[in-house]
Amino acid sequence: MIFPEMMNINYHVKNLKNDGVTTIENVFSTKECQRYVKKCNELFELLLKKKITHTFSSLAQIINSPFQYGDKFFYKQVYFSKLNKLLSKLLEKEYVCINTNLINRRSFKHPQIKNAMNRTGGWHTDTRTIGGKIVFRGLSYICTMALEDFTIDNGGTCYIPGSHLKKSIPRRHVNYKHKSMVIKAGTVVLFDSALWHRGGKSSKKSRWSIVNYYGPWWMKPYYDFEKQLGIKKISKLNKDIRKMFHYYSTPPKNDHLRISTVIKS
Repeated sequence: MIFPEMMNINYHVKNLKNDGVTTIENVFSTKECQRYVKKCNELFELLLKKKITHTFSSLAQIINSPFQYGDKFFYKQVYFSKLNKLLSKLLEKEYVCINTNLINRRSFKHPQIKNAMNRTGGWHTDTRTIGGKIVFRGLSYICTMALEDFTIDNGGTCYIPGSHLKKSIPRRHVNYKHKSMVIKAGTVVLFDSALWHRGGKSSKKSRWSIVNYYGPWWMKPYYDFEKQLGIKKISKLNKDIRKMFHYYSTPPKNDHLRISTVIKS
C-alpha cells in the first residue's frame, strides 16, 4: 500500500512534465476495488431499469456524477488522500474536481441502449483549446482509476507519451503510434489533460474505472454540483469533499458578501 508520505512527488511531477503521464500503484486495495465494482454494477442495473440510459452506448457505459442518484458511497470517488499531495503540488491546494464519472468500456447490447456512438473512441485531449490549438498544458489533469484490470484485450486506454507538448489537437480517427494502459486493478494513471488519448477497443469483458478531471479552483465544473446535490447536503460533507464540489470557490453574489472568491478551507 502506498501512503501519501511515501509517494515520491518529484518523480511523478517529472514524469508528467516529460511524458505527460505517470502511474501510481496500489491506491485501492483488492477489497475496495471489488466493492466498488459491485456498486457500479448495482447502479448500472438501476439506471437501466429506470431507463436513464442517455450516457450509455453499446461500446461504453458512462455514469456521470454517480452520487446524484442518491448513493452516498460515491462521494468518496471525488477526493483521494493518497493523491492529495501530488495534486496540490500540480494545481495548488485549492484544486477542485471538474468532472467525475464511472466508465465501463464494454460491448454490451440491451433493448434500452440504442446509442452505438463511441464517445471516447477517437483521439482527443481534454484541455482547453481555441481554434483547434491547445492553449494550455499542465492546466488540469485526468485521473483514471482502474477498478478492474486494464489490458489490451479489454479496452485499456491508449495514449501517446509526450503528445501533451504539441500545440495541435489530434485527428480523431488516425492510426497514431501509441501505448496502452496495461495496469492492475487499484492502480491510478494520472495524465496531463493535453495528452492525446482515446479509449481502447471495447470487448465483452467488464472494465470499470473511475475517471476524474481535476483543475485549479477557477475552472468551472462540467455540471452544477450544488444543484445536483443541494447546498445543504454538500455543507454536511467533510471539508475535502466540499472543496472538490467547489463549496469554497463558487463566486459570491457580490462584494458585500465577500471580496475574495476563494474561502480558505
